Amino acid sequence: MDGAGRFRIFSTVVLPLTVPGLVATGIFSFINGWNEYLFASTFMKSYENWTLPVGIASFQGQYTTNWGTLMAGAVLITIPVVILFLLLQKHLVSGMTAGAVKQ
Repeated sequence: MDGAGRFRIFSTVVLPLTVPGLVATGIFSFINGWNEYLFASTFMKSYENWTLPVGIASFQGQYTTNWGTLMAGAVLITIPVVILFLLLQKHLVSGMTAGAVKQ
């Protein structure tokens, strides 16, 4: 790395070492925000601002529940998270186990 500038050192040494951890943190943050129910149901009173979990909960009535619609909505909500996980599974596993073993 003799003669390399700060950006070159960052892009060839530091960034490749931190990518698995950044991807794992990003996935966990995305899933946590995607599944947030309590915060959204407490503060989002307008129908236009509801998140998907709050919208799914609205399918449940006081005396009846439309289970077909509720389960179809739950499957549709789950699809983006599963696709994201499948695409980034390699980075997620390597980010979680990066500091666990000696090489």
